Formats: sequence, structure tokens, C-alpha cells
Amino acid sequence: MIELSDEILRVVELSVSTKSNKVILNNINFTCKEREFLVIIGKNGHGKTTLSLSVANLLNKNVFNVNGKIFFKGKDILSLSDIDLNLIRQKNIGYIPQNPFSSFNPTKKIKTQFEEQSKLKNILLDFYIELMKQLELKNFELILNKYPFELSGGILQRLSAVRCLAFKPELIIADEPTSALDKPVSNLLLSLFYKFVKDEKKTLILITQDLSIAEKFADRIAFLNSGEMNVILNREQFFASKDSIDLKILLEAYQQLKI
Repeated sequence: MIELSDEILRVVELSVSTKSNKVILNNINFTCKEREFLVIIGKNGHGKTTLSLSVANLLNKNVFNVNGKIFFKGKDILSLSDIDLNLIRQKNIGYIPQNPFSSFNPTKKIKTQFEEQSKLKNILLDFYIELMKQLELKNFELILNKYPFELSGGILQRLSAVRCLAFKPELIIADEPTSALDKPVSNLLLSLFYKFVKDEKKTLILITQDLSIAEKFADRIAFLNSGEMNVILNREQFFASKDSIDLKILLEAYQQLKI
């Protein structure tokens, strides 16, 4: 175990490969602290989702080889028993998947699923409704009485965030949480995440391809390229960085888009 006062997460020499030995992540190292908004940037197919699943210890061990250590508040979650791991997930780690349809049971209405969580975690249903209103889901009564398959991806993406934020986990891992949202609603959600991190003294790891999100909200930014994370800098240093050729090309393209 490690003990650092404000360090929430430490990933040490994390490597992931398939059973056929295809390397997806190679020697990943980074930390997260309390009240930190960390954005991980990368292109499609470069390991972002695999990394997010690894940090939550959600990868299927029958499909992937996972090596290294992931310390959450000093405990290596890769070596925990299923019982201890589930306790941490239920109380301390929230995960928002890239595909919002996978967040919900298709056979139950949204209200039923919120009520089940509210009883388990002692959360008032009114709190879910308040979060829904903040994300422009003002017709909440209609939405709550729908099945997931009756709702759009954009609505489900917001509901997935609502369910995660409602129990106030110490760490949220959000994989492309705004991909189905238009810009105004995306900014509402990101602002809500930012307020949650800073006011509630929590930690957020946000996975995205959108550099504008990183530029506006991130405390630090990591660049994941071909399964390796060789760049992790504070926001100002990141956008001025010329250490990586691939990152330099990405930043130049981003600046051209802003003109």
C-alpha cells in the first residue's frame, strides 16, 4: 500500500494485451489527485477505452492480459477480491461508458433503475430530478417513465452522468461522455463535472478526442498515442508542448480549426 494525502489514483507500469499478444497499452504511468480534472486525449483505436476500463478494473480477464498496478487510495484494485472490488465500485468509483445504452437495463424503466440505486445508496429521487433539470431534461416525468430503448443516445448519455453524479463517488471515469450531445448541452454537462470536482473535492478522468474540452476544463492533459502515454502536462504546458511530433501535428491542426 501507498499513503499520500491528496493522491486518489496511481497507475504504475500498466500494460494490456489480448490473449493473442496484441499490445493495446504499454507501460502506462500517471497519478490523479483530489480536486483534479484530468483529460486524456487520443485518436480512435489508440487505447483510450481500454485504459478507462482498466482503471475501473472492468476488463474481461478471459480476453485481456493486464499487468501492472492501479492504486486507488493506496489499495491495488487489480489484486482485490471481487467482494472488496465491488464495495469500492459501489461507494467510491463511478464509471460512465462511451455507449450510454450499456449503462441501463433495457427491461426496466429509468425511474425504476434510479429508485433501485437510490435505495442502495440512500439518495433521494429528488436529487436525480434536480440533476436532470440542470442538464436540460426538464420533461423529467416523461423521461423517468420510459424504457432506455425509447430514449435517444443524447438523453441516455445525460442520464448516465446523472446516475453517476448522484452518489458522489470520489473518482469518476468518463469515456467520451459528450459524444452524443450538442455543444450547449455538452458545456452544461462539463460545467457540472467541473463544479462537482472543485466544490465536492472529487476527481474526474475524462476521455475524449475533443481538444476544446481539454483547453477549457482540464487541470492536466495526457496524450495517449499508440497505447503509450509519454506526455502528461498541465493545460498551459500541454498546448505549448513540442516534445512529441504526433502531439505537435495534432495541436497544429487544432489551432488551424480555430482560425
